[in-house]
Amino acid sequence: MIRLIKENIDRQSKAVLLLFMLLKEEFSLLMNKDPQGVTGVEMVIQELMRQIASERMSLRGLVQKIDPAAKRIKDILPALADEHKEKVEDLLAIMDTREQECAVQATKNQQLAQALLDQSSSMLDFLHREITPKTNNVYSARGRFQNVAPPATLINGRM
Repeated sequence: MIRLIKENIDRQSKAVLLLFMLLKEEFSLLMNKDPQGVTGVEMVIQELMRQIASERMSLRGLVQKIDPAAKRIKDILPALADEHKEKVEDLLAIMDTREQECAVQATKNQQLAQALLDQSSSMLDFLHREITPKTNNVYSARGRFQNVAPPATLINGRM
């Protein structure tokens, strides 16, 4: 059972490392403004996240086979033999470090994507303002020139 837990944690650790590499790739694609590339990498990231979640659920099942009251791997660590305990703790520490790196990179990606969105929105607003006619003396929707009647004025004079 301990061997299965170690293998599961090792797979998760490798998956998180792959996730970090994919996030770095996504960042470079965002920097190069390649939306099709970003979309492809994002789909792979989402599938990898689904697989990591599946592995976590599998690990929870393994942990609960050892101790039905345990909800996390750290709940069963005191019950493990010293050599197994050290190995599991080392694997968990490596995975935790990699998860922190992924979180930092994901934040960078999110900030860059948001900045690109804001930049594009500002550019579209600017272009829209520039092409909007400044005066009302323009062609109508039917293609005719609109004659805007002068505003009513008060007639003042002698008769």
